Order: sequence, then C-alpha cells, then structure tokens
Amino acid sequence: MAHHSSPVFFAVTMGDAAGIGPEIVAKALSDPAMPQGAIPIVIGEAKTLQERIDWLGLKTKVCPLSQWPTGPAQAGEIWVLEAGTLNRAGFAWGKPHGGAGELAYQSIVTAVRLAKEGRVRALVTAPICKESLHLAGHKYDGHTGLIAELCGCRRYRMTFCTLDWRIIHVTAHLALSQALEQITVERVLESLQIGWEHLIQLKIHAPRIAVCGLNPHAGEAGIFGREEIEIIQPAMDRARALGIACEGPFAPDTIFLKAFQGEYDLVVAQYHDQGHIPGKLAAFDRGVNVTLGLPIIRTSVDHGTAFDIVKKGRADHRNFFHAYRYALGMANLLE
Repeated sequence: MAHHSSPVFFAVTMGDAAGIGPEIVAKALSDPAMPQGAIPIVIGEAKTLQERIDWLGLKTKVCPLSQWPTGPAQAGEIWVLEAGTLNRAGFAWGKPHGGAGELAYQSIVTAVRLAKEGRVRALVTAPICKESLHLAGHKYDGHTGLIAELCGCRRYRMTFCTLDWRIIHVTAHLALSQALEQITVERVLESLQIGWEHLIQLKIHAPRIAVCGLNPHAGEAGIFGREEIEIIQPAMDRARALGIACEGPFAPDTIFLKAFQGEYDLVVAQYHDQGHIPGKLAAFDRGVNVTLGLPIIRTSVDHGTAFDIVKKGRADHRNFFHAYRYALGMANLLE
C-alpha cells in the first residue's frame, strides 16, 4: 500500500434502502478481507444500515459522524455520514419506493460534493433503483448521468472493468434505435480518448485498444452496413493521429475473447449490450462499473438492487470488493 501523511477517505454510498445495497455494504465493511488502502465512510442513513446489520446478525456497530474523522473507525465500527432521513411511509424491503429514491439521491449528491471538495479520494456506489429515483422526482438514467450532471461533465462514458481488461461504451442507456443515431465519428473518437486517458492513469505500459464494429462481421466490407467505413474507421484514424494505439474495427463476436485472453487492455463497444453481455458472461462476479471522464473517481458494483433476494441473506458482497479495489487502483493506492 502507498504511504500517505494524512488519511485517505473513500465515500461509499449505501444505495437504495429497499435493495441489497445496505446488505452488501454492511457485509463488506464487516469482513476482514475488505481491501485496505483507504478509510471508508458510508453515505446514507445510520438507522437503515444498522437495521440491516442487526438482521444479518453481524456484530458491527454504526457510528454516525458528528465531525469529520481524523482516522479510521475503531475495530467493529463503521463511520456513517447522514445524507438524509428515510421517509418510511409505505416503505418495504424489496419494492420501489419514493422515499428510498430520495435518500439514494441525497446520498449521491453528498458523496459527489465531498469528492469535489477533495475530502474523499473516490466514490464507490452501491446499487440504486431507477424506478425509486423517478418516484422521488429525479429523472435520471441512473448513477452515470446524475453524477456527470453534478460534476458539470458532458464528456463521460460507462465502462465495464476488471483488473485485467475493460470495455468502454460509445453509447449506454438508450433504446437501441436511439443508440444507432448517437454513434458518430466524434463520439467514437471521444470514447477512444477517454479510454486511452484511463489506461495511462492506471500506468499501463504501451496500452492496446480494440474497437468493435457495429454490424455483423464488422460490416463485411460494407455488405452488411457502412458504419465501419464511414464512422468507426475515420474516428480510429483521427485517434491514431493523436498517438492512441487502436486496432479494428473487429467483428464483435470474436474480439472480446482475444481481449479476455490478454491481447488488449480495452475494448470499445458501440452500444450497451454489445459490451455488457460478453463482459458479464466473463466476469459477472468481479465486474466493476466505472464512469470515466469525470473529474472524480467513481466505481460501482455492476449489478442491480436485486429486490428478489432482499431479506434472504444471499447477497454476495465480493463484487463490492472488486469495485473498491478498482477505485484504489485508479487512485494509485494499490501496492
């Protein structure tokens, strides 16, 4: 672990109070295997987190912060910064709820403010429910768009990552018909630039990027579509002129296997499912959702609120470990 004269803090948002977020946060921060290198501060509501801890039968104690800490919590204790109070009218575990959406929203707003102020080095988020967020009146596509807006950032990308490879998405949470309209030379080029900057941030020597075609067989020389010829290739030519090492466009049904075998550090996927289906097949339990292009570090578990397994004790917190560890890597805090 890197040594620092002053303690380094990470903000951990609790996620949707009705989902598995509080459960995985409670399990992770109570587990001796929790990755070390930064001090976690949970952003949410102490009562909700303590309820989940008690239900799980953990011995951990929640300690609400009255002032900013100067070091880690005591063994068996978790720091919690209150972001709001859960409106419990009609609230039930495992169901969308406006009060849970509002608390999740306020937790994200608080965590982003702390990151922008430099009080936390990174933001690691537990899952939220988009329906709950909308019930609370916050019409966002999820974490990615909300955090980007809070940061005043228009140049950002959703990225599915493991410690070994990454998939950056040219388009993400859009209807497929809309995504096709959004794939432009400028947007593909920007995705390459953002991805390259991230590989440099991770101190990867001589990064290698593979670019997916949009169509079957990457268009087969224009027979199955001309986007590769008219959009993707020109974007890659411009990227190479900027010193970005990229190859393709490749047939989307073969290139991911080569990346997973270590031939590439990053794959550029043109739309959400083109990247997420192979990514989750290969690394469902260790994939990390990273928002690149932001002025702050933000990583997340790459799964949802899992309302169907709430209150069953089955939520697996190891994916949270990977999200936390990836944030440590982005902050250059790993050994």
